[in-house]
Amino acid sequence: MSFAGIPSHSHQALHTAKNTKTFANSINIVFFVSSCIILSTSSLMILSSVIPAITSALSLPTAHPTSIPWINNESDCRHTGRSWQDNKCWDHEHSLMF
Repeated sequence: MSFAGIPSHSHQALHTAKNTKTFANSINIVFFVSSCIILSTSSLMILSSVIPAITSALSLPTAHPTSIPWINNESDCRHTGRSWQDNKCWDHEHSLMF
């Protein structure tokens, strides 16, 4: 049946289209929620492995004693504020960033 040239839809056709649309929206919601869960979980895992590396890199460098090869005698070593041990001049404040 039509009214002014516009075909009318049967009640069953409208009901079927509504069910399909609701079902598609349900699938979209489930997909969106599961994507958010996966994204947040993977982000937390990545951050938990990266943050310790970043904080250790940003912390103050620790001192590592090392011998100074160009200082060959005790008087020159003591003059620079370093210590003389085992016939080597040792710098106890040497940083790895040097």
